[in-house]
Amino acid sequence: MPEEQSPKVAAILTCYNEGPYIGAAVDSILAQTRADLIQDIVIADDGSKEDTLAVLRELETKDSRIKVIYGPGGNGISRQRNIAVSSTSAPYLAFLDGDDLWHEKRLEIQLPIIESDDTIGLIYSAFHTFSDGDLASARIANVIDLSGSQNLTIDYFLNDPPIIPSAMIVRRSNFEAIEGFDETVAVFEDTDFFIRMSRVCRFGFVSDSLVFKRVWSDSITSGRTDLMAHHALVALKAASVQPELYGLVSKRLSERARKLANMRFLLGDREFAQIFSSLALGFQPFSIGNVTAWALARLPDAAGEFLRQKVFHKKIAAVKIGQG
Repeated sequence: MPEEQSPKVAAILTCYNEGPYIGAAVDSILAQTRADLIQDIVIADDGSKEDTLAVLRELETKDSRIKVIYGPGGNGISRQRNIAVSSTSAPYLAFLDGDDLWHEKRLEIQLPIIESDDTIGLIYSAFHTFSDGDLASARIANVIDLSGSQNLTIDYFLNDPPIIPSAMIVRRSNFEAIEGFDETVAVFEDTDFFIRMSRVCRFGFVSDSLVFKRVWSDSITSGRTDLMAHHALVALKAASVQPELYGLVSKRLSERARKLANMRFLLGDREFAQIFSSLALGFQPFSIGNVTAWALARLPDAAGEFLRQKVFHKKIAAVKIGQG
């Protein structure tokens, strides 16, 4: 039997019209092997429609620790997370998006690590991604371990492991030290958060996959044509506070643009593959990866389709579940 301890962690969820999924998300929290350590389960709703509100009202009756904050709408995910955190006094904050799922041993594995070392202010894990409605399609994402980094901010800035909020637990004192999520950052607010957190603490890492992340074809970023502008805003914001990052901005933006170009090529979007590959080459003209992306984006249609069907079919499947 695990040692009996006082509740110490708050599960922080956000919700916006996720009625069909939020119940499963909450169930994955209540099913934790160390659910006894959960002090609060806070759901911050951002003006959902009535069908989702009905689900939330029912969830409130399921467990005394569940607390729903009904927002007016239009707050955005950063403000909703901050509001949820402000409503609990728990010293550790475990985040979960309203349509994702925790592995049952997430708290059991992650909490002892962050508790045992005061220098660790954030711990993250590997995770699976899956297409909505098809959990059998889940594949583990390639996540980089930054726990031993000697220059965490630079390593995160250049690599983006990736870390997702649903896979992290944060020490409250560190969250408050950076004043939480920046509510002025509309896209890639999590990237901005991780960069700022990297300045005040170490990151811990668990190589086991402890989260299942649902991927939508119409997610906030999948169809946007202004992604590079948002990447640039986050990068320049970070560099304005930490000038040593200025010299690395072009490298970071080149990498972001190349990945977007390759993703669009794999999805058959020739126009944006060409746009993003030109941006990547402009930032880093001597990169072999950028030259390759530029060339792929300009192949004749037949040649591009042949490569997608015969060579890159596995990569295409990965892109469709958020691993581009």
